[in-house]
Amino acid sequence: MFNNIESGVLIVLYEEPDVSHTSYTLTQRLNPPIQIGIQDYEPTFENVRDATEEHIVRGLVRGKRLKGADGIYFSDIKLTSKGEQAAIQERKRRAELEKALPEITKPANAVIAEMKRFEEKK
Repeated sequence: MFNNIESGVLIVLYEEPDVSHTSYTLTQRLNPPIQIGIQDYEPTFENVRDATEEHIVRGLVRGKRLKGADGIYFSDIKLTSKGEQAAIQERKRRAELEKALPEITKPANAVIAEMKRFEEKK
């Protein structure tokens, strides 16, 4: 239902309800190694802003729309009640996926091991 960035935005907003988030703080929170001013920052910021806009369209978040040096951004981003419901469901979905991941990756790891054995025999 959500891509990784959209999912991250929902979960951060849910887990940090008392923080006044902006497009900038969400970008930093979701991408800690990215620093303002470095080359990768602009596309990362735009991805977070786009995810926030998508949530606004879906009625999951609200915030104050502003214009700055990086174009449109949002401040005071909060979940709506519909957004809280989506965030709870997304947290559960992620937890289930993390729990199932070892079983999901077993076949892939077996194929990789078989490929390595084949390469070693060459």
